Amino acid sequence: MDAGHAPVGTSSSAAAPEQAPDGQELTGEVAPHDSTLAVWGMPDAVAAGERFTVKVGAKSSVGCVLRGGRIEIRDAAAAAVASGCLGEAPWPGTGALFWAEIELRAPAVPGLLTLSAQFDAAEIDPPHRGASSHFSVAIVERPEHTMTVKVIAKENLAPVDEAHVRLGPHHATTDGAGLAEVKVSKGRYPLHVWKAGYEAPATAIDVTHDVFVTVELVTVLEQDPDAHWKG
Repeated sequence: MDAGHAPVGTSSSAAAPEQAPDGQELTGEVAPHDSTLAVWGMPDAVAAGERFTVKVGAKSSVGCVLRGGRIEIRDAAAAAVASGCLGEAPWPGTGALFWAEIELRAPAVPGLLTLSAQFDAAEIDPPHRGASSHFSVAIVERPEHTMTVKVIAKENLAPVDEAHVRLGPHHATTDGAGLAEVKVSKGRYPLHVWKAGYEAPATAIDVTHDVFVTVELVTVLEQDPDAHWKG
C-alpha cells in the first residue's frame, strides 16, 4: 500500500471509542476495496497441443499496490490449469495495473477454449475483493501447409505493405514486398485483406497444399464530407 494511506484500524488506547451516526460503537473494520481484472495479449488461434501465453492485469479501485497477488487460470470445469503472481511494476503507461504473463498449453482437441482468470486478493493489504475475467481462444488443427499472400495495388501493381491478411482465425501483415505467410491446416477458409484507403472483396480459399495467392487492392477515394453542400 502507498505510504500516503493511513494504517487500517489503529487508534490510541486512551481515546474515546468512535460512535457511528446511530449511536453504535464503530469496530474499526474497513470494507474490502474492489479490484478489476483484465486479460489481453491472447492469440486469435493456437494449434492443438501448442503452448501460448496471455497477460493478466489487476487494478485496485483506490490505486493500492497489488504486486505479488496470485492469478489463477481455470477451465470451464473450474479446474486450475495455470497460475502466476503479479509483478513488481505496473503495466507501462498505467498507474496501478499490476500484471503477469502466464503460459498455457492448448488442449489436443480443436475447438473454442473458454477460460477464466481469477485474482486471489487474500494476501493483499489492505483487504481487497478478488476479481475474475473470462476469455476464449480458438484451438485449431496443427498447421500442415503455408499460404503465401501477395498484396498489390491494382492500378500500378505495386506491392502494398502493412496490409492486414486474415484467413479464418489466422492473421498476418504484409511486409515491404507485399508478402504475408500464414500457417494453416487443410480446409476451406475465407480470405480477407484490408488496409485503410483500399478495398478488396473477400474470397474463399481451399487449402490442400502450399498455396500462393495474389490479391489486388483497389484504391478508395476519400469521400468529401462537405460534398452535399457544394454546387
